[in-house]
Amino acid sequence: MWLICPIAGVGKRLQPFTYSKPKAFIKIAGKRLIDHILIKLKSSFPKGTNICFIVGYKKRQITEYLKKNHSDYFNLHFIEQKPLGYEADTPYFSGLGDAILLTKSLTENDDCFIFLSDRLPLEDYSQILLNFHQDICDGVINVKQVENPQFYGVIELDENGTVKSIVEKPKNPKSNYAVSGAYLFGMNMTPRLFELLEKQNKIPLENGQEHAITPIIQQLIEEGFKLKINEMKKEILDFGRPESLIAGNRLLLAEVKIQDPTYEKLYQSGNIVDSKIVPPVLIGENTKIIDSVIGPNVSIGDNVVLEKCILSESVIGDGANLKKIISSVSIVGDYTILEDLIKKSITIGDSSYITTSNMKSF
Repeated sequence: MWLICPIAGVGKRLQPFTYSKPKAFIKIAGKRLIDHILIKLKSSFPKGTNICFIVGYKKRQITEYLKKNHSDYFNLHFIEQKPLGYEADTPYFSGLGDAILLTKSLTENDDCFIFLSDRLPLEDYSQILLNFHQDICDGVINVKQVENPQFYGVIELDENGTVKSIVEKPKNPKSNYAVSGAYLFGMNMTPRLFELLEKQNKIPLENGQEHAITPIIQQLIEEGFKLKINEMKKEILDFGRPESLIAGNRLLLAEVKIQDPTYEKLYQSGNIVDSKIVPPVLIGENTKIIDSVIGPNVSIGDNVVLEKCILSESVIGDGANLKKIISSVSIVGDYTILEDLIKKSITIGDSSYITTSNMKSF
C-alpha cells in the first residue's frame, strides 16, 4: 500500500504564518503538525512503508525536513506539483485531483491511502485499514459527524451502509457525515481512478477553479464501485484556520503526556523564575519564563523568552521574545518580538517586531 500526502498548497487561510513556512510546519503541542500526523501513521503502518509527498510551495523546506526527521521509518518519495500561476508572488495550484494524478506511475496498481496535511485525527488510522480488509468493498472514506456539514464534503449512505453519494459543500446536506481528511482506494479501483483524473486534468480551469477529487469519487460510485465509510469517534482536528488551530492546540495538550507535569526541573534549572504555570502548558527547550503567569492550554516553542506576561489559550512560536504581554486565544509566530500589549486574540506572523523600547532584536 502507498501513502499519498498532497502538501503543495500555500495555506492562505493561515497567513501570515504561512508566509515563511508551509501550513503543515506550524508547531503546536511541541511538534510540527506534519510530525503529529506521521506519528499517528507510524502506529498504523509498518516500517518501510512507501509514502509520496506532492510538494510545491516551500518544497525544499518540506523535502529537507522530512528526509532528516522521518526517512528512518518511511520510504520517502517526492513529486513536484507545478503552480498554475502566481498572485503577488504567491503560487496557486490546480487542485487535489491533479496532485493525486501525479502519483499515477507509482501507485495506480496498488492500494492507495491518501491523507491531508491539515487534518489530524486524535485516533490513529488503524480502524480505516481494518474496515477495508474486513469488508468486501473497493475503498473506504474517513468521516466524522459534524454540526455544520455544509462546509465539508458530505457523504450520503444507502440502506446497506454503502456510500450512495458524495457532494462538496452542499447547500442542503443530506447527512451530517463529513469527509475527514483520509481516503483509501483499493487496487481494484485505482486504475479507473487515474483514468478519470487524467480526463479531468484536460478540462481547462478559469476563475479560481480547481480539479477536485470529490466529483471523481462520485463518478466511481455511479460506475458501481463500492465504497464504505470509517466513522471516527474522537475529534478530527482541522488546522486550516487560525481559530481551529487554537482549538486543536487545546485538545492536543489534553492528550500529551508531559514528562515533568509539575515543571520542577525547569524551576530548579532557573528557566522558570517567580512565575506560575497553570497546566496544561508545553514548554520548549531553552525557554525562559520570568515574573509571569502562563496557562492553561499554552504551547511554547524552543528558545522563547517570556517576561512579565499573562498568557492563556495560546500558541507561541520558536525564538519569540515577549515582555509585558497580557493575552489569550492568541498565536504568535516564530522569532517575533512583542512588548507592552494587552489584547485578546493576537495573530502575528513570523519575525514581527512590535515594541516601545530597545528590546534585543534578532
